[in-house]
Amino acid sequence: MSTQKTNYSHIFIDLVCYFYILLFVYAATSKLIDCEQFQVQLGQSPLLSAYAGVLAWLVPLSEYVLGSMLLFSSLRKVGLYGSLGLMSAFTAYIVIILNYADFVPCSCGGILESLGWTEHLIFNGVCVVLVLIALVCKGDRTSSRTRITSISLSLGIMLLSTSSVLLLFWNSEQLMHTENPFIRRYSHGVKKMKSIDLKSASYYLAGKDSAFFYLGNYRTPLRIGLLNRVTDSLMVKTIEVPEADLPSTAVQLRINPPYFYLIDGQISQVLRGDVGAWKSYQHFNGKISFNEYVLRDTTAIVARAYHPQTLQQDLLSIQLKDSLPYQFLTGILEKQVDGYFDVDGHLSYDSVTEHWVYTYNYRNSFQVLDQDVNLQYTGHTLDTLEQAQLRIDSISKPGQHKLTGSLLVNATTYSHNNLLYILSKVKGRYEPTKPWEQTETIDVYSLKDGSYRSSFYVYPEKEQRLTRFFVSDKAFYGFSGEHLVVYDLNPLLNVTH
Repeated sequence: MSTQKTNYSHIFIDLVCYFYILLFVYAATSKLIDCEQFQVQLGQSPLLSAYAGVLAWLVPLSEYVLGSMLLFSSLRKVGLYGSLGLMSAFTAYIVIILNYADFVPCSCGGILESLGWTEHLIFNGVCVVLVLIALVCKGDRTSSRTRITSISLSLGIMLLSTSSVLLLFWNSEQLMHTENPFIRRYSHGVKKMKSIDLKSASYYLAGKDSAFFYLGNYRTPLRIGLLNRVTDSLMVKTIEVPEADLPSTAVQLRINPPYFYLIDGQISQVLRGDVGAWKSYQHFNGKISFNEYVLRDTTAIVARAYHPQTLQQDLLSIQLKDSLPYQFLTGILEKQVDGYFDVDGHLSYDSVTEHWVYTYNYRNSFQVLDQDVNLQYTGHTLDTLEQAQLRIDSISKPGQHKLTGSLLVNATTYSHNNLLYILSKVKGRYEPTKPWEQTETIDVYSLKDGSYRSSFYVYPEKEQRLTRFFVSDKAFYGFSGEHLVVYDLNPLLNVTH
């Protein structure tokens, strides 16, 4: 009977070893056949993103080594312990995925990828039990003390493997938020809620209050759209302007209730009127051309202009009164190449936290300023483009520039509730090519410390891609052609806060 029991044990151990050999060799080969896809899947994992490059080779290599060890009787016991450790690590990974991630692509390779995460957990649990039984059977003929040692060693290996995965998870989180190696973490829970037909592709956000989003129009600057925030209905009004004050087509609308402003930075002119009456009754004319302007309050705007002394673009504060008196805010914008195109970027104001943010177009930098426009710190976006890559024709006269080539990094931005949203134009590491080419990517950063939080896709609407956007409350609003698409940010905000 004892001999028969021993034979059954040997048969069981052999079957478990052959099963693991088949499993490891199949999984490793599937991963290496499409190694690039395997790296992409690891890169999208919230646990192992920072180590995707190393693990893409280490995991299949470990599977091959363990599969080879199980072939030889002299190495079989070590191979079984190693298999227990690796499978325990895989199981711990799945448990964390099920509890802390909304979406992660499976990276097991082959037909195993067709399993859901719960099925994966059951499958891995069975595999762990099988190898544990095999190790117990392997020690059947040894002393009781040796058997206890074997069980203790098995439990120790399982604990060590689980702890290693938890340590990788914690360390990867730290690296992703503070020293990110240009690996995006997508929040796949951010979904489109609705699309509003605006009947025009030239609208932009001019301002907002509790009842309306006020939309300016690039093509017809005196026409304003009032988008009801509850019903999504759009009313169009026309602003009345005295004939002597008729603005050029370069004018843009800004609204800070109870006033609206028609601002033409090219000719340094500001017209003001009351929201609701839509008739301008004040005009201010200045002496300096400016651009990239944002209302500070009802008394001033912050803008960007060419400084004749520093010979570069600088920020400036302009008072909204006769002659538009201004003061340059030097020492904020950082010159790299010419001080003109290389400091080009987008200025935004977070009305919730009263922070100003200036994001550069051609490099991986943004500057966070306090309410008095004093520099607090310089943050960096995910990409590694620290130096603006520009081709600029020779400048014949001060203030005359011609940009002939550039690499755009940050297309446009918006800051809201201590978060900075950036439409990025640079593809990250381990990102699948097809979604990147077919969508627009929004990266999100914390304004508390400049750390990266998450990213999400914005899909084309009626084949029209996203061009500009804003954020209000817990929703993302994107202008795509003639439509305003609305995405729910709750899944992202619930993670980042």
